[in-house]
Amino acid sequence: MIHKTLFALFFAFLLNFQGSFGMQETNLVNGSDRPKLGLVLSGGGAKGMAHVGVIRAMEQAGLKADYVVGTSMGSVVGGLYSLGYSSDEMEQIIRSIDWDLILSNRVSFEDISFEEKEYYNRYLLEFPVINGKLSFPSGLIEGQTLSDVLHYYTWPANGYESFDDFPIPFRCVATDISTGEPIVFGSGYLQDALRSSIAIPTVFSPFELENTSVVDGGVVNNFPVDIVREMGADIVIGVNVSDEDFLKADELESFASILMQLAMAESLRKTSENIKDTDVYIKPDLGPYSTGSFGNYEEILRLGDEAGQAYLGRFKELAKEINMNETTEGIGFDQEKIKLNSISVKGNRIISDALILSKFTFEPGEMVDRDDIRYGIDMVFGVNAFYKVDYSLTPVGEDIYDLTINTKEKPATLLSTAFHYDNRFSAGILLNFMARDWLGKLSRSVFLADISENPKFRFDYYKYTGESKRFAFNGRINYLNSELPQFEEGRISEVIGERNFRMEANMISTSSLKQTFYLGMIYEVSRSRAKINVSVPEDIRSAAQGFVGLRASYYRNSQNDRNFPTKGAESLFEPIFHVSDWTTVRLQDGVDSVFFDFPSGQIGIPADDFEGFVEELAPDPHLTLYWRYSKFLGISPHVQFQPRLATGITVGSSDGLKSFNNFFLGGIQNLRFVDTPVWGLSYGEVTTPNFVVVGGNFQLIPFKKVYIRAGANWLGYSDYVSLSDEGFPDRIFQDDNFFGYGADISYQSIIGPITIGISSNSNDGVVRGYFSLGYSFAYSDR
Repeated sequence: MIHKTLFALFFAFLLNFQGSFGMQETNLVNGSDRPKLGLVLSGGGAKGMAHVGVIRAMEQAGLKADYVVGTSMGSVVGGLYSLGYSSDEMEQIIRSIDWDLILSNRVSFEDISFEEKEYYNRYLLEFPVINGKLSFPSGLIEGQTLSDVLHYYTWPANGYESFDDFPIPFRCVATDISTGEPIVFGSGYLQDALRSSIAIPTVFSPFELENTSVVDGGVVNNFPVDIVREMGADIVIGVNVSDEDFLKADELESFASILMQLAMAESLRKTSENIKDTDVYIKPDLGPYSTGSFGNYEEILRLGDEAGQAYLGRFKELAKEINMNETTEGIGFDQEKIKLNSISVKGNRIISDALILSKFTFEPGEMVDRDDIRYGIDMVFGVNAFYKVDYSLTPVGEDIYDLTINTKEKPATLLSTAFHYDNRFSAGILLNFMARDWLGKLSRSVFLADISENPKFRFDYYKYTGESKRFAFNGRINYLNSELPQFEEGRISEVIGERNFRMEANMISTSSLKQTFYLGMIYEVSRSRAKINVSVPEDIRSAAQGFVGLRASYYRNSQNDRNFPTKGAESLFEPIFHVSDWTTVRLQDGVDSVFFDFPSGQIGIPADDFEGFVEELAPDPHLTLYWRYSKFLGISPHVQFQPRLATGITVGSSDGLKSFNNFFLGGIQNLRFVDTPVWGLSYGEVTTPNFVVVGGNFQLIPFKKVYIRAGANWLGYSDYVSLSDEGFPDRIFQDDNFFGYGADISYQSIIGPITIGISSNSNDGVVRGYFSLGYSFAYSDR
């Protein structure tokens, strides 16, 4: 009788237990008699970050899933969790990601090759030119940065043959666009599976598998409880950050929302069924945040923690009932190296295997880690000839892999355009036509035009050379037509047109993303009425100054953005040896003599003698040295300090009155590469052969994409001082000096930087205003 009573009580307990958690049958695995716990994480874009908070609460309760299934963002969080990452580690990963880059077709400026930085991410529209006709881009995100992040953090998966071998068996869902059927990934390359599952339609481009293309699994099964049940889960904890069912017709506020609901119809039907089959169903309250609120990761993580804490008590009860008390330490971020058996390249037609492989610092047979491969992929993508550069690892032995580089090239010819306006150089439209292999294999030709009141043109040619492709020949022709105001005590006295023509031929190094060396020659001619260092008589129509020189440069740039950097440094050192200089003038028609005003009176020079006088203004061979350095020092996530140093020196033995090529100082733009921004001056307000400027800027980012900058600097400058002069070098930088200061505010808009600024200096106290918008011909726009 007692035995019957005990058996009845035990049977009643089982019924009660099954009724509480909806189990159909207890699953015995590896000899364990406890029920198996499944975790399902839904898709939902940015809202999927909330999954981390629920996992954190499970860890606190001692719960660890036996099976994990995810869709879209849920597959990313679930895949990392299944590999052994803790909730704290996953939060650290989320906080480390630049979500603006994830949701763009860009990578960080620091990951672009030096030979391409000048043109990268400074055009509004980019049109492929195919068979001589303009085509329209798809507008979809290829996800280069997304793939890079997934590769990096799924590296531990390389040691497993199947997703069932992970510390927690894992599945994720994608949609085959050829059939509309779900694809459930249980093996293969984990990065490919996650990238497939998160290929959100209308946002990311479809992911190419060997036999088909796939998109986000949320289209067919956004809350895949049925799959975790098939894996063997007896109890299911499900976290759903998306819609639970169909919205009513009057709740659909746009045609796009109607189409989305129709596209998700099958998934929504399945979701409502899967919710009923979930034992612990969690629907975090994520307030106003949407699938695209990636920039609000702080708030979404916090709301995810709130949702997890709300279920902590229930998790503890469940852990006690199924006799589970697991601790989660995480796997850390240090990973073992692997050995490469071979390296191959796929998908390339224009860019050769040799150039692609030259960007890697390792060869088959060597041991590599994920940082080595990531750097090589960045170097290849940095050539800016690809929409995407990806890779996969195929095991061929214990810790031995074949590395395959998968590329998706841009068309050989592209037309890009942008527009700009500023109160210094007026308005203009930029047109950039780029053609690869137009003048030889492994070459790139750029035709750039600024159609404006101050037209500017450039032809820029690169050709990779040498067996290792670590160097390139660069030929460049630059034409600048600029209206340069002349200032007296801070106010414009007159405007003089200058036309500058410059040709360069250089060999440059291409083996680093952060630094490069130049060695070559320069031919430059500038025409203007203000090219001789005396008061310009009206009898002179124009003057020209030119030189031929030898150039050597070292340039380093590790900044994370061209116009809005928050970290990194920039340094340029450029000596130019002027082999030969000359000056010429053109007089007004009918002029017999040219008269100059001196304190002692007016002196006239016959026109026939004037040519010889002007030729004497050309200096002997001499050396110019230019150096600048700046670095962003982070004070807090929203505040940086940038110390700035720059100097230019002209060194020669010429005596008497000579006319040298001057350095341009002032403003905030770099129209020429060696221009030097200076607070307190308008662009080109000071031109001088010798200067030094020391200063610094504070940068505040009060809101996303809004940058406030305030700074000050000291400038000292002087005319040329001969090496033979007794006052050398004490007279250098001593002719004049002042203290400048200013501030500006900029917005990082879709059309380019929008900047409003003011500055002044201690000499004249005149306030100089500045306004600009868009991308210009200049090397920087802020």
